Amino acid sequence: MILQNIRYLVTQNENREVLEYVDLRIKDDRIVEIGGSLDYDDRKVDSSDRIVIPGLINAHTHASMTLLRGISDNKELERWLNEDIFPAEEKLDEQDAYIGALLGSVEMLKSGTTTFNDMYFHMDSVAEAVKDSGIRAMLSVGMIDIEEDTEEELRNAVNFLDRYRDENRIVPGIAPHSIYTCSNELLRYAKNYSKLHDVPFHIHVSETMQENSDALEEHGMTPVEYLKNHGMVDEDLIAAHSTWLTNRDRKIMEENNATVAHNPAANLKLGSGIADINSMMENGINVALGTDGAASNNSLNLFQEMKLTGLLHKRDDPSKLTEQDVLDMATINGAKALGMEDEIGSIEEGKKADLAMIDVDKISMNPRFGKDGLISNLVYSFNGNVSEVLVDGDLVVEEGKSVEIHENNLVEEVRDRAEKFQN
Repeated sequence: MILQNIRYLVTQNENREVLEYVDLRIKDDRIVEIGGSLDYDDRKVDSSDRIVIPGLINAHTHASMTLLRGISDNKELERWLNEDIFPAEEKLDEQDAYIGALLGSVEMLKSGTTTFNDMYFHMDSVAEAVKDSGIRAMLSVGMIDIEEDTEEELRNAVNFLDRYRDENRIVPGIAPHSIYTCSNELLRYAKNYSKLHDVPFHIHVSETMQENSDALEEHGMTPVEYLKNHGMVDEDLIAAHSTWLTNRDRKIMEENNATVAHNPAANLKLGSGIADINSMMENGINVALGTDGAASNNSLNLFQEMKLTGLLHKRDDPSKLTEQDVLDMATINGAKALGMEDEIGSIEEGKKADLAMIDVDKISMNPRFGKDGLISNLVYSFNGNVSEVLVDGDLVVEEGKSVEIHENNLVEEVRDRAEKFQN
């Protein structure tokens, strides 16, 4: 297939090139050629009215929690969890997890996200939702052993990883929940497995001020210092939230090439604080962008998250974070976080054909003042309603609708299943 005469191709390559009136050839699941006036032996798709961007990458989610969207607002994290979320999750079965993850996957695809990084339970159900919807995902069983058997938690996670190691569009990872919900034994086993099999180590870190103060009281060090002390901070670490990193924490993260998954909407909504990503990025820390779950955001739309990020971190100095920085967070930085920078995150020959296409005549995309204006529109004005999405070169969103999933039937199932979570 050839995307012919693309109006704007936002490559996100090393030079951040934006190409105009260019062709892109896809063979199987790969981009094999980019150039002008390519040989049209393949099926042609006129793209002269399309902006083509890399599929966005959501670096931290709990997709099944989409079924709990709006169940609890106006509470800070601890009350929100203990009073509303944990009781609801006790009722959540495997089919609920599948339906919630399917709803989340469709929502993400329809807003241009082609890959997400998930940590939760009932992960076989999440994997089925990924396969059915056509999205790509890194999936990890969320491990907690404060009230569970350590060996069983690790065994469940490792068994899942082994089952999906060779699955198309699913990359398994390993994900202890946090240092305050996991024993040191579980954390060490998980990190050793991460190193042995070269998979990301995904964990919540310094999400709240309380988490930091508890860690200081119990361990005499911050969560990042605790992880570093036990050899768990390296290029495989994806530290979700990192809202309360100290200067020392940031230095540790920088020196060890770790990633922060920034979740501004969820952190603000739950009163958890604002991560200092300007300082992180100035110090060379890789910062990716996530939405967290739809119960705490309450959206999985990364375009909304990009706008919030750009505005939030300009509050003291509007020159600190550019629109290009923000787009990087949602694309190439996310790919680096997942160890997939050679596969996704930019539009280059040899990479996966994971693409989002936007109608150039969308009201919010006009006018366009050169390359900078185009990127500015993507970050600050576009609402995320993409026209088409391809994953592995397969069309999974067409004219703004899911190709694989009957959306009306899904919504009906969601409404039926949500009834049991009513207070």
